[in-house]
Amino acid sequence: MASHKDLTPLLSPKTIAVIGASEKFGAGSLVIENLRTLGFEGTIVPVNPGYTEVLGLPCYPSLADIPSRITIDSVAVVLGSGRILPMMEQAARRGVRGAWAFASGFAETGGAGVVLQNELAAFCETHQIRFCGPNCVGYVNLHDKVGTFSAPVSPTLRKGNIGVIAQSGSVVLAIANSNRGIGFSTIVSSGNEAVLDTVDYMEHFLDDPHTQVIAAFLEGIRRVDAFKDCCVRAAAIGKPVIVVKVGRSEMARKTVASHTGALAGSDEMNDAFFKKYGVIRVDDLDQLLETAALFSQLNGRLPRGNQVGMVTVSGGEIGLVGDLSKAFSFGYPPLSERAEKKLKEKLPAYTTIANPLDAWGSGDLKETYPACLDVLAAEDAIDLIAISQDSPPGMSDKQIDQYADVARAAVRCAQGEKPVVVFSHVSGGLDQTIKGILDDGGVPFLQGTRESLGAIENLFTYAEHRRRLQMNLPGDGISPDNLDALRTHFLMKEGVLGYDDCRLLVGAYGIHVPEGAMASSEDEAAAVAQKIGYPVVMKGQSSQVPHKTEAGLVRLGIENEPALRKAYAEMVRNIAAYDPEAELEGILVQRMIPADSVETIIGLVDDATFGPGVVLGLGGIFVELLKDATLRLPPVSRHDARMMIADLKGRKILDGFRGSPASDQETLLTAIVQIGQLATDFAGMIRSLDINPLMVLPEGQGVVAADILIEMSPMAHRKTQQ
Repeated sequence: MASHKDLTPLLSPKTIAVIGASEKFGAGSLVIENLRTLGFEGTIVPVNPGYTEVLGLPCYPSLADIPSRITIDSVAVVLGSGRILPMMEQAARRGVRGAWAFASGFAETGGAGVVLQNELAAFCETHQIRFCGPNCVGYVNLHDKVGTFSAPVSPTLRKGNIGVIAQSGSVVLAIANSNRGIGFSTIVSSGNEAVLDTVDYMEHFLDDPHTQVIAAFLEGIRRVDAFKDCCVRAAAIGKPVIVVKVGRSEMARKTVASHTGALAGSDEMNDAFFKKYGVIRVDDLDQLLETAALFSQLNGRLPRGNQVGMVTVSGGEIGLVGDLSKAFSFGYPPLSERAEKKLKEKLPAYTTIANPLDAWGSGDLKETYPACLDVLAAEDAIDLIAISQDSPPGMSDKQIDQYADVARAAVRCAQGEKPVVVFSHVSGGLDQTIKGILDDGGVPFLQGTRESLGAIENLFTYAEHRRRLQMNLPGDGISPDNLDALRTHFLMKEGVLGYDDCRLLVGAYGIHVPEGAMASSEDEAAAVAQKIGYPVVMKGQSSQVPHKTEAGLVRLGIENEPALRKAYAEMVRNIAAYDPEAELEGILVQRMIPADSVETIIGLVDDATFGPGVVLGLGGIFVELLKDATLRLPPVSRHDARMMIADLKGRKILDGFRGSPASDQETLLTAIVQIGQLATDFAGMIRSLDINPLMVLPEGQGVVAADILIEMSPMAHRKTQQ
């Protein structure tokens, strides 16, 4: 692994030269004013041939004119795009190792801008200049009281332990100006990432003792392997990574042959990547900030499970919480008899004793409310205490006094073993008295019902990932004993494979294919059917026709020889009508699978960015109609496979629905794991694989690959993968 770049010259300089400094309002003056606002304790050196003094500081015509006794660690360049590279040349001669440029007009404009950015990047890499940008608002390092920021720094920015990286300058401004009372270590606008990219800043945050939570807004991931290494390391040392990843669109790369390709878009691959490496993905900035705030204030304290004990002062808000909680996986376990008895002793008789608990009935928030919290916290089935307490700005003093008792009760409860979270249903700010009590007690205070519940869900998901990581579970897939021979056999094959090769490959990974054989004439088809027994299925085989149903090349439930011969003749006519150039390579005759089985699809795709991905979904003709599917990156553990089944909206059909028998989910789990192992063993060789349908038989009877489509990658593509 390459050594990480030292970003100290950029993010923690002692001396900053502001090139393009000015008395006029704009970046040239704002950088200096921001440094003063932050309390920068180093030296600021304005550079501009038009001034002898800027904002009370001596100003020099150029970097070369600055006295040699002044060591310049970093430069803030607020000049146009065409002047950035010449200025870097001057900076290199002065031994500068950190730089930031505000200007746009680089790769984002295309053409000449791309060339200019490449020249700038090459120069900075050669001279080891840690360059931030271009086309960005800069950074703020709250702990070292330094930053090169082109917009006014908000006076509400607080020092804390959240490190922020955003490729968008506007997003950085939104976060920096959010005034949520959240504490940040460093906020970085990475811009075009000509030299330093998201991975470089992540590596810095992983080493930074002031940063315990990493929040990122991603438009793209340039170095996937290095990003993965960062995520693995972050999970290992307990620094949560929370991201907003924009671009939830269909896959640009079209997979011609594969049903799986319709389910595995680029965004689905992003999701699979994040799940595998413990990255918390959120949808928007509100979720990003609330989730980051939760992790920030818990300081590494994680729940042992995903069961919530909730106390409120509103029956109506219990209903709201119940409705919104349906979108999440955590639960509210029923209270034990012991807990119910204790609560009945403390609350009025008309109080409904349940979880969530409305503890308002007594009207006593000083004594009774804390006692109720203690009862819930003592429940073995509860892993986290959530306190629903609206505390917006503008409350009366008397109400603040009341709710302050709730805050103090939360702080007292948090001294126990279980994490405690307080949230307000209303966004738009928090009462500072209440927040101050909670902050001093180390209790997170979140805003918004959906955002708060989502942050709690993210906490549970992350905690589960950490537990599994610490268990160091081995992979569950098993490679075939003849793997080398199989790889040699398929090494030179391209395009859609024939039936025999498909059966050979999936069979090697333990997936059963129904009894049958290929036939090249009606008589051969009749002989196969006679041997295996009716009813049978017939499927026309042609490498030019990957989707057989559309071409009329599938017949089910053939009961006798006359029906078989009729079906054979129809298939010959159908393929000619569908595509006169297509060749019917034969007709597969297979034993009919029992009707009480469930159709699923298992497949894999080879993504240009992330590599192979394993897909599970509902099978048959519904795979593209319903798009009920989930995706994981291999290798796939049995736990991963179980979560894939749980992700399916139609998963209840596998449990047995309206009198149908329960399906053999354990064998289905094995099949998912084995396809994941196949994906790993043949990475770069297989473009796509469909087992559609994979028939899941009743419990204890296994699974059967009713139809298989495998498309091998072109040889030229494989070379680029290696």
